[in-house]
Amino acid sequence: MLPPDAIAKGQKLMQLYRGGVGGERTNAGRLLLAHLKTNDLTLYDLDSSLPVTQDVSALDHWRESAALMAKLGGPEQDDVLTQLVDAPDLTNTELLRLLEVVDLESLINLRADGWAYTSGDVGAAEQYRAAGLRVTAQSLLGFSGSLAQRLRNAVLQQHHFQTHPQRLLRAEDELQQHFLAGLVLALTGHEAELVAGGVQAHLDAGQLARLRALQAQHSAQARAAALQAAQEFGQRLS
Repeated sequence: MLPPDAIAKGQKLMQLYRGGVGGERTNAGRLLLAHLKTNDLTLYDLDSSLPVTQDVSALDHWRESAALMAKLGGPEQDDVLTQLVDAPDLTNTELLRLLEVVDLESLINLRADGWAYTSGDVGAAEQYRAAGLRVTAQSLLGFSGSLAQRLRNAVLQQHHFQTHPQRLLRAEDELQQHFLAGLVLALTGHEAELVAGGVQAHLDAGQLARLRALQAQHSAQARAAALQAAQEFGQRLS
């Protein structure tokens, strides 16, 4: 069994190292290394999110999120989950592991009222909860940010899909196809899907009319801008 006093002292020195600057940090690192060697401890013994090593420099790559992930499955799981769902730096591997223990439906139910409030449509909360039933754990990997941010974006996307008809917008060439995709993103906040002969997107009647007007007004300008960009790119290569 590891000596509790030695563990406690090592954790205190580790905190001093993490929070120190300049000479204070250097001194704390020296004392921590000496303490690890004297008591035959590793950083893992002090914090299970750290590697099995006495190399103090490993602390420079420490992430709070990784430390919290190490507590999943333990008695502190409920407490750390509330922090992990808002952690912005989880890797996809960590996210998938987190999704194994998070109840997405409960999280959606908890956050839906806030999402509706910030969207300016308080009455949409129940619609968001219904749209959330179509969100899968795997689909969240296509978004970025924390789990809560990914879930919000995925739910809003599904809600948009359910409330806006799907339309196929024809494009005469690849340049116009990308121009249309840009218009869709600007008008709806959601990505269009590039398909053969055009783009597929969800737009209501007003958005479709606005897109057609912008397309007619600015298509020639978009083509000229693309040609100019291609010429300038070629010049930079010489």
